[in-house]
Amino acid sequence: MKYVPLSFQMIRVYILSMLFFTAISVLTIIFPLQASQSGMLEGEIGIIMGIYMLTCMILRPWAGQLVAKYSVFTIMKWLLLGHAVTLFIYIVFDIDSLYVVRVLQGVVTAFFSMAIQIGISQTLRNEDRGQGMSMYSISSVIPSLYGPALALLLWSQADKIYLQIFIIVLAVLPLLFFIRSPLPKTKQSNISFTLQDIIKALKKARYHKGLVIASITMLVGACIFGAISTFLPLYMINENVGNAALYLFFQAIVVVASRFIFRKHIPSDGKWHSKFISLVLLSSVVGTTVLACASIIGPYIYVAAVFNGLASAMLYPTITTYISFAVPEESKHILLGVFLASYDLGFSLGGLAMGFIVQFVSFSTMFLICSLLAIFVMGLVVYQRNQKLI
Repeated sequence: MKYVPLSFQMIRVYILSMLFFTAISVLTIIFPLQASQSGMLEGEIGIIMGIYMLTCMILRPWAGQLVAKYSVFTIMKWLLLGHAVTLFIYIVFDIDSLYVVRVLQGVVTAFFSMAIQIGISQTLRNEDRGQGMSMYSISSVIPSLYGPALALLLWSQADKIYLQIFIIVLAVLPLLFFIRSPLPKTKQSNISFTLQDIIKALKKARYHKGLVIASITMLVGACIFGAISTFLPLYMINENVGNAALYLFFQAIVVVASRFIFRKHIPSDGKWHSKFISLVLLSSVVGTTVLACASIIGPYIYVAAVFNGLASAMLYPTITTYISFAVPEESKHILLGVFLASYDLGFSLGGLAMGFIVQFVSFSTMFLICSLLAIFVMGLVVYQRNQKLI
């Protein structure tokens, strides 16, 4: 049975997504603060936060085929149970469980995003699929509007029982919304692949300059976003500049508004648009440079939220759209997940690598390095603008 994007059944799916990503958004703020309070150094905090997306990256290429093999409904049932178990592990073992919890979150997220997107594509009519994907995208971003502020509010309470109750609610509610959901139970066959198939497909794809440059751009951009997501609250609190919750709220508003307002301007013709990508990267350069100068500019730090939010909103959909065209059709089911995993790798490096830069130098230097990385990739994109990439 096919549904319309705004039917009651599909709204349940969007709310399910929003609840799932609310837990991710809140704990992404809580974990670094808790780790710092316990005496962990920035390098170790970066490792804890980075292994989440690193796990996503490793599992994402195989998530799609497992979802197709066992059905969206079956995979979603088990991953939501895993999500609940993960949150209860954190409640019981607290800070001693951070490494385990982040790995488990990575496992669950890799399958959740793939299952939801496959489920939407199978549940909606072809002409409604784009609207359904847009609704899912919005439902996954909305928690970033209220999540950081809610996390800081719960963390500031002397009694952590409120935080624990909130996490228990986020563990149980997704399971309730999953019941009687329209997610399909159909199974597919003959779509499996091995590690050898992935290596063979990558060897062919490495000669495609467009895919290589797109992957590098995605990797570096995600690294910058990961560094901001992991260390910005610590940075603003330690430097006593601005309000982290307010900054993240502004940035999230820019992301949501930009994706809606500029949705028709995202290139979808299968061509590599160097000027557009360069403008997006330039926005990132301005944003991270403003963050690096926070101690000097004071309240004007919120300007960075506009530029970083714009870069975050535009880069991922632009690159993913191009990759969906550029990946060879005969190996699309293999390479699409692999190339999109470059975002997961970059985001994890934003915590893993940048954490040690913060530990041995400073937050400001780390953000300046982010600016230099964006400038380097922007130069690479401009250099390749006259070459045929697809």
